Amino acid sequence: MKKFLIIMMAMGAMLLTGCVAVTMQKPTEKNYRRVLAMDNLTPITVEQLRQMIAVDTTYYKVVVLTSSCCGPCELAMRDTYPEKMAECDTSQVRWYFVETDYSTAQYMDKVFITYHIDSPRYWINDTLPQFRPLMVKNMWTVVWNMIWNYGKSFEELGWEEADNRLNNIVNTIAPQRQLITGPNGTPTTVMLNPHNQMKCTYTIDGSGNATLEPTDIRDITVPVTALDYSRVDTLSYARGICTPDGRCY
Repeated sequence: MKKFLIIMMAMGAMLLTGCVAVTMQKPTEKNYRRVLAMDNLTPITVEQLRQMIAVDTTYYKVVVLTSSCCGPCELAMRDTYPEKMAECDTSQVRWYFVETDYSTAQYMDKVFITYHIDSPRYWINDTLPQFRPLMVKNMWTVVWNMIWNYGKSFEELGWEEADNRLNNIVNTIAPQRQLITGPNGTPTTVMLNPHNQMKCTYTIDGSGNATLEPTDIRDITVPVTALDYSRVDTLSYARGICTPDGRCY
């Protein structure tokens, strides 16, 4: 019986982390209270984040929507962000690192220290329906349901979570003439010029479906300040991302 329980817990951890993650998401009420009490992490609503970006008309801005339990996010922390931050000095570009929700925010410090990133750390704490993250009473609830109901969505399991949450966040913090339809997982980077015009890309998947997305900073070959923000680029592939239900591409 003990061995069976250990296997169950291991399987649950793998299902929740997804990708190449080394830590486990903890979408519980207890963890929410723990993260809320951490002095080095700043909780922020989506509207507060929007206002902070909107009033900044002096700098170029890079908003990194990330998750400390996402493999591609950690690789970007290691290989991309330090290089891009070094290309432009702080008099030109401001960086905002934002954990998408509380369930992984407790690991932010470890990731930042590991990859020598010195920047303020925010996490989205918003109760509005369109931004609501997954929350359950305890991890056993998550593990049990994920094992015995493998393949079902959070909604099918009876857990409340906002539909298209990441899209809603991006379209709110950086409203443009055309709605963003593409971001469906982390990491997502939102790059804006001093006039708060977002750099966008049409991404065409293997089926020929095109979505408008914030340009992925991993795809640019010039400094953030040298981008043409009035031009929408086109890519015919999608970079590795992790979706909220744990699937990675």
